[in-house]
Amino acid sequence: MRFSVDVLAGSVRQCNQQLLDIVEAVCGACGKTCCHQGTMMGSTDLRRLYKGILFDPLARARLESGLQERGAEMRVEQEAIEQIVGILERSQGTDRQSDLAVLRERLTEWRLFCDRLQSGEELTLDGLTFLLRFSAIRANVLRVLREFPGALEALASHVSLQGLHTGRGRMAPPSCLFLGAGGCLAGDWKPAKCANFYCAGQPNLLAEIAREMSFEEFVRANFRALTPDETLRYLELELFLGREFVEPKIVLQPNTALRQALDKALSISFTVVEHRKEPGAFMWSTAEVHARLGALPEGVAYVVETGEVSGEALYELAVALDRLRVEQTPPAFYLLAESLTIRSFFPHPLWTDQIMTQPLGFLDLIAVDIAADEA
Repeated sequence: MRFSVDVLAGSVRQCNQQLLDIVEAVCGACGKTCCHQGTMMGSTDLRRLYKGILFDPLARARLESGLQERGAEMRVEQEAIEQIVGILERSQGTDRQSDLAVLRERLTEWRLFCDRLQSGEELTLDGLTFLLRFSAIRANVLRVLREFPGALEALASHVSLQGLHTGRGRMAPPSCLFLGAGGCLAGDWKPAKCANFYCAGQPNLLAEIAREMSFEEFVRANFRALTPDETLRYLELELFLGREFVEPKIVLQPNTALRQALDKALSISFTVVEHRKEPGAFMWSTAEVHARLGALPEGVAYVVETGEVSGEALYELAVALDRLRVEQTPPAFYLLAESLTIRSFFPHPLWTDQIMTQPLGFLDLIAVDIAADEA
């Protein structure tokens, strides 16, 4: 059983919102959310984020304003340390002046970081990469501050920092730099570890999702509905940015014009474009995907066309592609499917067993909204 062309995109958007509502209702209720224990953002993740904000102006605006707010929040902790340092300078003898000078240098780095966050400067790839320095900058300050007896205890009890520390004078890891008041500032372009992670603690996010959504609905919730023009613009954007920005794609119900435009764009960017028509529904095992796509040379794009793909087939594909991503050999792979199975023969075991990793979150899954383009 398949979705009709005019139904799939609407179902995808509905499932998108349903999943978002569940996540917003559950995440953080435990009081020890993963987003409050540092950041998972790495240099590879930043390339995806950069591509996302170039593609989506709303995502850029959300990130820019959110980072300025985060800069103001970090300024509070930096200013509290400034006060502690002032007390230390007045109370310490001349034998600690060199240590205080080092502390001042480290604190200046923190201040300049906050200045840059709050400046509202245009977000470039280099600028985003600079953001990854924050955890080290903060740790360097606290490491030097720890050398002064009672300093960390004084900081941990500072009135402006209540809730930002653990007991016994130990400061907690900073919340993820990309965690804003309204959730993840990276949005759909968050790191792979975050996008694929569904906590099975208490409250149990994955159990709540499974209670309110079927496996097929969860699969659709991981797609983005884009018009043919938007899809082509997205595909061409990463080709323009360079091979290191290219990620595997699954595109549902592409029309003829989109197929032809994609083939032309790939022919310009790659030495070879290989095509394969998959008879029947697409179904490769994880091992098969890893073997086939892991052997692709960097200059080769591989396009597979199929009539139908199911949720469990996408899971198998996603697991293998995630391994290739970790191995830093992501293939230029494009699966073009005419339809998505409405009812899977059986849910994937990762879903059935409620494993914390649900690997579709970082996979580029696109449902082409042909009806919206024709309207």
